[in-house]
Amino acid sequence: MAVELPNPLILQLDSKVSMELRLIPPGRFRMGSRNGFSSEQPVHWVEITRPFYMGKYPVLQSQWRALVDSLKECDLPPTLSRFEGDCHPVDQVGWNEVTRWCNLLSGNALLSRLFDKVGNVVKLKDVWLGLPSEAEWEYACRAGTETDYHSGDGYAALLTAGWFSENSGNTTHPVGEKLANNLGLYDMHGNVEEWCLDAWDKSAYRKRVNCVQDPVVKPTDLGYRDENVSRVLRGGSWFDFADRCHAAYRNGGRPSISLGFTGFRACLFLSPHHDEPVSKDLVRQQTETPLLGTGKDEEEVNLSKSHFPSWEQGD
Repeated sequence: MAVELPNPLILQLDSKVSMELRLIPPGRFRMGSRNGFSSEQPVHWVEITRPFYMGKYPVLQSQWRALVDSLKECDLPPTLSRFEGDCHPVDQVGWNEVTRWCNLLSGNALLSRLFDKVGNVVKLKDVWLGLPSEAEWEYACRAGTETDYHSGDGYAALLTAGWFSENSGNTTHPVGEKLANNLGLYDMHGNVEEWCLDAWDKSAYRKRVNCVQDPVVKPTDLGYRDENVSRVLRGGSWFDFADRCHAAYRNGGRPSISLGFTGFRACLFLSPHHDEPVSKDLVRQQTETPLLGTGKDEEEVNLSKSHFPSWEQGD
């Protein structure tokens, strides 16, 4: 029997601090930009075949600290950000550290902390916490739009959606002060750059077939081991100009790098892992939400807001 997934989903990090996760339904979108940097080209169709959850905000300093402090065996520092504030996103954190943070909860320890918005225990199985692929990140950021920013095109649109070099005052800001997208996600543009799962490959799109499903660039694809390869950063930051904060912008950094503009957004995935195949039967078992925008004719796919009624869940 199909299971209707709750939206939002609440992950309890300690007795007082929680994380709200928004449901991202499966669907298709055009990834990349015709007018952006060469690494963003060519524009190509991508299908996200399974639903997943993404943090409503980038991980906050209070959330990072709550989980670290609640686990006695954890040796991650509870405080590491350059710009301090409980409601500010974590910054100055590297890919290696954020993946360790995500791996702190697994199995029953993770399952026992999941609730719906009224406090009922949510019974899921085979879930795991991790970083989004950059395809999942851009899909969630766009939320059915094809403009530079989820709020529209141009400088004025970015002002409503994010903190960047010309309005940030050279610092991060408390999350949720700008416009959310159609999925109820905040701070997708600017504030902090967000680490993604993928290994960084500037030419990834030129190697990719059109209409690819759930693409992820793995270190082994590039001839590297995990610890030796740069990773993808998305979204731009308080430090960046507007052209580095649009939905398609791609950047990369060494996994050990930790600067005042690097942060992350946690996701909760329903089995299988990114390196395992996903079946259509599994998707149907997980959710009653249909694939969005998956008509047989690519040119007939409508990405307008009216064709994504289930995305109108922002608050």
